[in-house]
Amino acid sequence: MDKKSIIEKAVDESLSAIAISEPLGKIIFVNNAFLDFLGYTSKDEVVGRFANEFWIPSDHENNVTVSLTKTGSYFGELEAVKKNKSILNVVAQFSISRSLSNEIEYIIFSFLESANRKSITDSIRETENYFSQILDSISDLIFCKDSKFKMTYVNKACADYLGLKKSDLIGTYDIPENKQEFIEEYHKIDSFVFQEGKQVKIEKEPHLGKDGLVRYFNTVKTPIRDQYGNINELVAVARDITDSEDILGKLKLITEITSDYIYTAKIINGEIIADWSSGNLSKIVGYTVEDIGNIGGWINIIHPDDIGKIENRVAEILQGHVGVSEYRVLAKSGEVVWIRDYSKPLYDEFGKLSKLIGASKNITIEKEVETKLKESNERFKASLEASLESIYFLSIVKDNHGTIIDFTFNEMNEKGSINLGVPKEELIGKRICELYPINLENGFFEQYKEVFLTKQPLEQEYTIPDGYYTPGYFHHIVLPTTDGVVIYNRNISDRVAKNKELETLVQVTNRQNERLREYTYITSHNLRAPIANILSLCNLLKDDPGDQVLVQMIESSAQQLDHMMNNLNELLTIEKDSHSFVKKEIHLKKEIQNQLLLYVSDKSNQTKVDVIIPNDLVLYTIPVYFESIVNNVLSNAFKYISQKSIGYIRIETKESEDFIILSITDNGIGIDLEKYRSKMFKMNSRFHPNIEGKGMGLFLTKYQIESLGGKIEVESQVGKETSFHLYFPKMQRTNV
Repeated sequence: MDKKSIIEKAVDESLSAIAISEPLGKIIFVNNAFLDFLGYTSKDEVVGRFANEFWIPSDHENNVTVSLTKTGSYFGELEAVKKNKSILNVVAQFSISRSLSNEIEYIIFSFLESANRKSITDSIRETENYFSQILDSISDLIFCKDSKFKMTYVNKACADYLGLKKSDLIGTYDIPENKQEFIEEYHKIDSFVFQEGKQVKIEKEPHLGKDGLVRYFNTVKTPIRDQYGNINELVAVARDITDSEDILGKLKLITEITSDYIYTAKIINGEIIADWSSGNLSKIVGYTVEDIGNIGGWINIIHPDDIGKIENRVAEILQGHVGVSEYRVLAKSGEVVWIRDYSKPLYDEFGKLSKLIGASKNITIEKEVETKLKESNERFKASLEASLESIYFLSIVKDNHGTIIDFTFNEMNEKGSINLGVPKEELIGKRICELYPINLENGFFEQYKEVFLTKQPLEQEYTIPDGYYTPGYFHHIVLPTTDGVVIYNRNISDRVAKNKELETLVQVTNRQNERLREYTYITSHNLRAPIANILSLCNLLKDDPGDQVLVQMIESSAQQLDHMMNNLNELLTIEKDSHSFVKKEIHLKKEIQNQLLLYVSDKSNQTKVDVIIPNDLVLYTIPVYFESIVNNVLSNAFKYISQKSIGYIRIETKESEDFIILSITDNGIGIDLEKYRSKMFKMNSRFHPNIEGKGMGLFLTKYQIESLGGKIEVESQVGKETSFHLYFPKMQRTNV
C-alpha cells in the first residue's frame, strides 16, 4: 500500500471530522467522521462542493481569510451547517499546505464540537499508538519540539537518519555532532515559530549527517496550538532536496488529527474497564471514571432499554471491530443523555487485544431535534392527508445547459393522486409535462417555472376541459421551494355551479323587476287612452241614452281594454326557464284596426285614417309589446294632429329581407329634428310643452321594439308631417 493510501485510510478511520480542499476551497476529500459530523451519508454529497458552504458566513469568514493569509492557519469557533440545515457550534482548525515553490496546494479543515474540544497535541498523544506506524511509514524526517527545543517526538525515518533509536532521541535537546552554527540557526527559526505563531519554510537547511557529510533539507516548521490557541510545540518535516515527492500536505493532515470526548479502557480477560477519560465525561454524565468504577462500571448507568445495544457492541469490540453505537445513559442528575460512541480496539506488541480508545459525543439535543422532526413529519403527513386540497411537491428538471425543462412529482397526498387518477407510487419521480401535456398546453409549466425563479407565489382559478380525468373548475396556489414548487389545488366546480345558479337567479330577478317596471309604465301610459275614450263616450251617452251606436262603441272600447289587460297579464307571466316571453302570431291589419277603435274624440272624428296593409299579413311577436308600441305612436299622431286643416293619418307596411316595416304618418305639427333628434327617445323628453304629456311614450316604444330585435326611425318637418317607421323582425320563432 502506498503512502497516499495509508494516509487516506488513516484519515478515514479518524474520529475527527476532516476535509481537504483545493486552494480555492473546492473539496477534494472528506473522511467518514466528517460525513457523520454534518449528517451526510455519502462522500459524493460533499466532494466537489466549496468548503464555505458548510459554515454560516459572518465575521468569522473574514477572520479565517485573514488568519490563513497571515499565518497559514486558523483556530476558532464557527457555526457549522448540517445537511438538515441545523446549526452546530464547532471549534475549527484550518491549515494551509504549500508546495516547494511556496504555492498553496491544499487547505485542511478539522472540526470539533465546541462544548467538547480537546487540544491537538493531547489527542495525538492519546492516539500515538494508533498513528505511530503510519508516521513511521513516511520517509520524510518528522520531529516535534517544545518551546525549550527539546525533542518530544521523532519518526523512524528521523531516527534512522541520525543512527539512533527513537527512544534515545525523545527528550534530547540537540544533536551534539551537528555544527554549532547550524544549531543556532535552528534555534533562531524555532523561536520565531513560537513567538510569531507562523509557519516557516526553509528551502535549503544544512545538516551534518551521521556519515559526517552535510546534507540539505527542505524543511517546514509549523506551530501546534492547543485548545486555547497557545503554542506549546512545533512540528518539523524535513526532506532531502533530492527527493521531489511533496508529502507536506499529508503530514499536516496526520499531525492535526484531533478527537473529542476521548477515553481509554483496558481489556482484561474479556472485560472492558475504563481507566481514563477527558474532563468532558463528568460534564456530560456527572460521573468521573473513578465514580463509574465505584458503582460497578459503565453498564450500570446505561438506560435499561439500551443494554442490549451495549452488549452487542462489546461483543464486536472483543472481536476487534471498530464501530459506532448510539445509546442512552442515566446521568447523575437523573437526566437521560444520548451518547454517540466511536470506539477502536488496540493491540499490544504481541498482537493481543489489550486496550480500547474511543470518543464520545453528547447527542441529546440532536436526538431531541430528531424526535421533534419525526413528530413534525408525522403531523405534516397527517395534515397533508387531512387537507381539503390536493397537494403536490414538485422539483425542477434541468437539461445539460441548466435550463428548466420540466418538474417531477416528489410527494403528494392521497387526494392528489385520486385527482390525477393514478396511484401515488406510479407518479413519484415522473415528469408532469410528460404525463399531463395540459401543463404545457395551458401554460401551467411556464407559470410554475416563473414561481420558482422569481420566488413569487401564484394564485388563480382555471378550467380542466372535458376529456381529462377530472374536468371542471379548480383553484390553486403555487408556492416556491428550494428545489421546485408546492401546489395546493382545490376543485371548485360545485362553488362555480352555485355561483352561476345565483347569477341566473339575479338575472331572473332583474328581468322580473324590469318587467314589473314595464308593466307600470304600460299600465299608466297605455290605459290612459281607452279609459279616456270610455269616459268620453259615457258623457255623450248621457245626452242621448238611447243611442245604440254609442253603446256599441263603449262595448268595443271595453272589450279592447279587456284585451289589453289580458296582454298585460302575460307580461308578468314568465316561463319555467325564466328566460323568455312567449311570442304569438297576430294579424297585423286586424290589430291596427282594434287599436284605432280606442281613439274616439272630436279630433278622431275630424281625422281621416287610411290603413294600407294586406289582409293576410301576419307578424310573429309579443302582443303586449306590439300593442304598446302602436298605441304610443298612434296616440302621438292623434295628439299632435294639425289644427289648421283636416287631420290625416296613413298607416302602411313594407317588407325588407329581415323586417316588416310599419309606417305611421300624420300631417300634424311636426318635430324640429335638428333641435330634438338627440333627445327624441330619452325618458321625460317633451317637444311641445303646450300639449299634455308625460314624455314616456317614445322612450318606452324604443325600448320595447329594440327588445324585440327591431328598431324605430323618425322623419319630420315642422308644420307639415311626421312619419314613424317601426321595424318588426320577420317570422323568427324565438323568444326573448
